[in-house]
Amino acid sequence: MRFIGCKENLLGFIETFVKQKDIRGNTFCDLFAGTGSVAKHFKKLGYKIISSDLLYFSYVLQKVYIEQNQYPKFAKLLKCLKIDPVEETLFTSDSQNAKEIIKYLNNLEGIEGFIYKNYSPEGTQGQTYSRKYFTGENSKRIDAIREKIEEWEKTNLLNEQEYFFLLCALIEAVPFVANISGTYSAFLKEWDKRAFKNLTLEVPEIIKSDETHKVFNINGLNVFDQIKGIDILYLDPPYNERQYAPNYHILETIAKWDNPGIKGITGMRNYEEQKSEFCNSKSGIKALGEIIKKGNFKHLILSYNDDGIMSENEILKLFNNAGKTEVTEQDYQRYKSNSNGDQKDGVKEKIYYLKRINKNNKLNDLSGSEWIYFLNSVEVTHYSTKGADGFAHHLRGKHPSPKPPQLMKKFVDFFTKEGQTVLDPFMGVGGTLIACSLSKRKGIGVDLSKEYIDLYKKVCKELGITEQTAIIGNSFEIEKLLPKNTQVDFILTDPPYGEMLSKKRTGQKKKKIGVAVATPFTNYETDLGNMEREKFLESLKEIIAKSAEYLKPKGYIAVFVKDLQPNGDGHNMLHCSIADKLLEIPNISFRGYKIWYDATQKLYPFGYPHAFVANQFHQFIMIFRKEK
Repeated sequence: MRFIGCKENLLGFIETFVKQKDIRGNTFCDLFAGTGSVAKHFKKLGYKIISSDLLYFSYVLQKVYIEQNQYPKFAKLLKCLKIDPVEETLFTSDSQNAKEIIKYLNNLEGIEGFIYKNYSPEGTQGQTYSRKYFTGENSKRIDAIREKIEEWEKTNLLNEQEYFFLLCALIEAVPFVANISGTYSAFLKEWDKRAFKNLTLEVPEIIKSDETHKVFNINGLNVFDQIKGIDILYLDPPYNERQYAPNYHILETIAKWDNPGIKGITGMRNYEEQKSEFCNSKSGIKALGEIIKKGNFKHLILSYNDDGIMSENEILKLFNNAGKTEVTEQDYQRYKSNSNGDQKDGVKEKIYYLKRINKNNKLNDLSGSEWIYFLNSVEVTHYSTKGADGFAHHLRGKHPSPKPPQLMKKFVDFFTKEGQTVLDPFMGVGGTLIACSLSKRKGIGVDLSKEYIDLYKKVCKELGITEQTAIIGNSFEIEKLLPKNTQVDFILTDPPYGEMLSKKRTGQKKKKIGVAVATPFTNYETDLGNMEREKFLESLKEIIAKSAEYLKPKGYIAVFVKDLQPNGDGHNMLHCSIADKLLEIPNISFRGYKIWYDATQKLYPFGYPHAFVANQFHQFIMIFRKEK
């Protein structure tokens, strides 16, 4: 359906924003649903949907696309019409009964009803205003179908689900034969060729879902009185002074079928009770402020553009007073109702994002649900090394063990607040520092290898992200590399494990490429990855202890480590050895661990068919805290 401000072409932009910002939640609320394109999209993604709109025809669409999770059966009606219901088999669809009813409606003879008498040239001939919204034939078909649906409903042959389903089918069909440029605020002087097509109803799409969804036909602000616990609140209000109700007055009349009084050359119905505050800059800002104040939500996403009558400064003032704010934009083609007109310049479609912040949360900027999610002791990821998820992996992959920036970002987000500082004394190709850039934190990284740091800088340039402080040097001498007054809020690091890569390979690497050469991080003797076990542990302890001198009291330290395969001399659980060794550092306590499992790795038949040898794909993230 042609609809002013429809977000059909921006669904990818909105979904990508939600994913990139890692906005979590189960409930998605759309207060200006319109044709329901955004709500439908997020229903398909598995969300529980709440939607509302002042327009009644929009409500009809939502009652079908949002609330209904299965096709109606039309049992009573089929029996009355003496049409045999179709039994579902492997060769039929669950929409078969609906198709039979739609077919019946499409075969009705037209009648001269309200639409014919008021919106066709034949029906209005000789009246004060002659209107040509529809041909005489199509207007009679609209009248016949609408009257038949109302008759069935009043005689209890339709339940509520079936009634709205058929209304939806009619409303969706009408624009395809309307003699308009895009809205019903005026009809065309000359006939558009689409107006001569026969009105034909199609079966509406039902989006299957296991959730219970709820829709409203009320002012969006009043939705908050009936619904609590919204995770994501999405707003797509009017951008200009044009009210939506007069632009779609005929669809409103077809939906309500209330025989309204109409006036003027366009046959407009009264729409005083459907006026939106957002069609005025002052009342729009006031209404937005009330939504922010009253709304029980965790995340707010506002779609707007630089053509909008509310100024960005006023929007940001409201958002900044309520929590954490972010703005992103995308070029978008300006709405154009007349397809024969000159194409105007495009506009910037913007997303204003507001995340409510608990002022009592001293550790991070997360909501309660996000906090709980992170506490899961197992982190399973499916990050691709290609495309956007790869974060220039073709460069970072030259390091033997690059960590996904998305994973590092989760730790940065949990253990710091925006603007705070993270230290990585073994930065490699900068997974931690990239995460800092993504999360608006300051990052400091140290590494022995100029090659790896140069790769990190190339990655930043390719991704177009802020380059953090990357220092070439030995973290044994970190006191010489960092200014004395440096203070960091979190230490996140993935040290080179002693013995792990500096020995010949016998496991997955050999199975995969057929060679067993060592792949050390560097050839430096001071590289922890080239040290034997005891020296490695002592060296790691020394570097973490020195780094912790820059860490604020109650600040956390997260250390990645992967266990080695048992060698017959002991358990070889490196994470236990590291925990024991780091606990020798004064004022350092062990606070637990998370396990990271990279589900993209392949299983290999180690030991087959003689002995058990595990595929050790998981890594431990050991978490410590500086107590004083």
